[in-house]
Amino acid sequence: MFLLNLIRLHDFIINPDNQGLPLSATLGLLAFFIILQILFKKGYRNLSAWLLITAYTLPTIFCLSYWGADLPAALLMTVLIIMLAGIFLNTKAALTIASIFAGAIIGLNWLQTNQIIKVNNDWRQQPMQLADALSYVIVLGLIFGLAWMIVKENKQTFLSLKHKQEELNKINEELEIKVAERTKAVKIMQREKLEQLQALASIGQLTSSIFHDIINPLTIVSLNLEQIETKGDCEIEKSNVYVQQALSATARINELINSANRCLRRQNQEKYFSVRQEIEKIQKIMEGKARASQTIIQLEAEGDYYIKGGPIRFGQIFMNLLSNAIDACAQNKPTAGIIKITIKKQTDSNKLLISVKDNGIGIPPDHLHKIFNIFFTTKPEDSKNVGLGLSIVKEIIENDFQGAIAVDSQLGKGSAFTVSLPI
Repeated sequence: MFLLNLIRLHDFIINPDNQGLPLSATLGLLAFFIILQILFKKGYRNLSAWLLITAYTLPTIFCLSYWGADLPAALLMTVLIIMLAGIFLNTKAALTIASIFAGAIIGLNWLQTNQIIKVNNDWRQQPMQLADALSYVIVLGLIFGLAWMIVKENKQTFLSLKHKQEELNKINEELEIKVAERTKAVKIMQREKLEQLQALASIGQLTSSIFHDIINPLTIVSLNLEQIETKGDCEIEKSNVYVQQALSATARINELINSANRCLRRQNQEKYFSVRQEIEKIQKIMEGKARASQTIIQLEAEGDYYIKGGPIRFGQIFMNLLSNAIDACAQNKPTAGIIKITIKKQTDSNKLLISVKDNGIGIPPDHLHKIFNIFFTTKPEDSKNVGLGLSIVKEIIENDFQGAIAVDSQLGKGSAFTVSLPI
């Protein structure tokens, strides 16, 4: 812009009769550009930009109105001003200025066509001078330069955004990996905590279950020892019978303790095991608790099926289910408690269905979707139940045996838990 005014000043010096912009205006513009440069350097970017655009807008509109709306130099300046607004200000400012120029050109063209405003057409009748040609070339060069700057800036912005996006994607991937690893670690920790809590809960269940079974053999041992103590030497043979009965009772106690110990061991080596035999072991352990609640446990198996997994973890499943079933039957008095365990193969499928059905108190319908949640329990607060059993059952079935569990319950009539396992 500064160069254009220098060219115009040179033209006045060479040809004072030129009908272009007056010399005073040219000198004023030169001073104005110097002031704008000072403002820009001092940080008044927007102010200097608006002053620059205004300084070119007003003379351009004047030229369009005085020499015609089709004046080439004025039209080129219009394009240049719009581009300057886009670069130094923003898109909204460029659109506003473009709208002003569009309205001005259309309005001036209509006024000039209808001769409401007279146009000075002297420039049309004179040949183009070198200064005018250079002015057009410089304006076109400036427009090209501005366009190139915009393209370059946009390209740099695009590359910068692309680079930042790649870095962001990399960071997101690293975060996702870390979150996944952390989530996995937390799940493992939670599972270990649950297993520890389940072990403690199992101790309580086993203690209450085998308590009654141990009392009876101990009573037998005590009575037989008393019989031996009261008999004389002449009845040694009969005393041997008492000893055998006492030994049998102690063997029963030993069997119960070994069964409980197997259930509480942390080792859980995977192997093929008999489903029926493992359930029978749990049934024996839970018989004491069942008798105390006047509940009968029945087992029906259409065959003996073998699955691969940890028999101890498998036992925890049905110890919990049977314990819950016994508690449900105990709450549904005076009805005699009956728990029926059914083992059968699903028709047209390689899945084993194990059902534990009771005629207990049942589960409220609004609780069915929550019973497998950790720490949720339907039992009374004084039962000291923490709500771990069914959540552990579901976790073992799904993670250790790749199976599923479903529940069907009617309030006051009982519940049926069906475990589906691949075989």
